[in-house]
Amino acid sequence: MKNRGIFSAEEFGPGSSMLLGSQNKRNLLILETIRRKGEVSLGFISQQTGLNIPTISNHLDGLIKKKIVIQKGVVFTGGRPATLIELNPQTAYILGIGINLKSVVAVVINFKGEVLGEAREEVKEGDIREILKCAIGLGKEVIKKAKLDNKDVRGVGVGIAGIVDYDNGLIHWPSKIGPTYISVYLSVEEVIRKEFAPSVFIAENDATAAAFAEWWLYLGEIKNLIYIYSGVGCGMIINGELYRGSSGSAGELSIYNPEREEVLSSIENNPFYRWNLDLGIVDRAKQAIKQRKESQIFKLAKKKPENINLNVIIQAAEGGDELARELIKKTGISLGVRLAYLINLLDPELVIIGGGIEKAGTLLLASIKETVRRWSFNHSLKKVKIVSARLGEEVVAVGAANLVLRQMFANV
Repeated sequence: MKNRGIFSAEEFGPGSSMLLGSQNKRNLLILETIRRKGEVSLGFISQQTGLNIPTISNHLDGLIKKKIVIQKGVVFTGGRPATLIELNPQTAYILGIGINLKSVVAVVINFKGEVLGEAREEVKEGDIREILKCAIGLGKEVIKKAKLDNKDVRGVGVGIAGIVDYDNGLIHWPSKIGPTYISVYLSVEEVIRKEFAPSVFIAENDATAAAFAEWWLYLGEIKNLIYIYSGVGCGMIINGELYRGSSGSAGELSIYNPEREEVLSSIENNPFYRWNLDLGIVDRAKQAIKQRKESQIFKLAKKKPENINLNVIIQAAEGGDELARELIKKTGISLGVRLAYLINLLDPELVIIGGGIEKAGTLLLASIKETVRRWSFNHSLKKVKIVSARLGEEVVAVGAANLVLRQMFANV
C-alpha cells in the first residue's frame, strides 16, 4: 500500500482531544469538504469553507505530492475550466470495531470512508478478554474480506460499551456478578496494538461513536443532536463537536444505587431507571407472557420464554399482536419521558433513536413523539425533530472507524 509513512503514531494517543491548530483545522475543512461531495473544484471548496482559492491551492499542492488527494480532470462551467479534486481511497485503510454486551461488529473503510467489508458475531455476557479475542478474530476476518493484509491497516477505532478513561487509556467495562454490575478496568489499546500495530488508535464509548457516525456521514449541517443508543447511554453533538464532558462520562442516562435499587423499580414512574440495551422491553415481554400465552410473541418464540428477543416482539407487533403493540407503545412512553427531559435541558435540533430499538418503526416513534409533546416545553419543541437512525447494527464500528479517519484528515 502507498503512503504508509504519512501518519505518525506519536501524533495520537488514547483519547486524543482534537484540539486543533490552524493548519490542522484547514486540513480538516478541506478534506472533509472533498469527502462529503466527492469530486470537487477549488471554487467549490472555497465556497464551502470560506478559505480563499490561493490558500486552498497551496494546501492542495502538498496533499497532491503526498498522493492524499488526486486530480480527476477538468469541468467546464461556462468560464475557465476547473480542475476536479478527489480523495485517494488508497491513502489509508481503517478497521472499526463495535463492541456491546450482545454483539461485536467489524468494518474496514478506505480513506473516502467507503465500507469495504463487514462482519458481525453475537456474544454472550462474559469476560471482556474473551469478547476482545472475538473482536480481534472478527477484525482479521473483515480485513481478509476487504482483500487486504493486517499491515495495510493504518488505523483502528474501537467503540465499546462502558466509560472510556481518556486520560489513562482504560475502558470501564460493565461485568455482571449475580444481579450487580461492576466495572472492569483494562487497556483495549494495548491488546489492539499488539495484534494490528496501527499508527492511529482511538477508543470511544459506543453511544458517542454511534452519534458521530450519523452526524459525520449524513448530518454535518446539524450543530446540536442527541443519539439515543440504549437505555443507559446517549451520544451528543453540541455546537458541532462531540461532547464527552470533563471526565469522558457524559451521556449516561440512568442513575444507579445498588443499595437502593428498589426505589427506582418502576420504569413507568421513574424514567431514569437503569434499562438494558433493549430498553427493558424483552424483560417486560417475558413477564407478561406468563399470563398471556395466546400472544404471537409466545408462538414466535416457539413457546419458550428464553427465545423472546426484540425481533420476536417487533415481528408480533407487525402481525397485529395486541400484547406486542402494547409493549412497544409503553416503551415509547418511557423513552419519551426521558427524552422530554433531555430536550428541555439541551434544546437539540435533532434526536436520533437507534441501538436496535428503532426497528420497532412508526408505532414506537409515534408513541415517543406524543409523549415528548406532552412533557416538553412548547418552546423546546419549535425546532427539534425525532427520527430513526439510518445506520443499523454496524453504526458503532462505522463511527469508530470514521473517528480515526477524522484524526487522519487533521494530521496529514
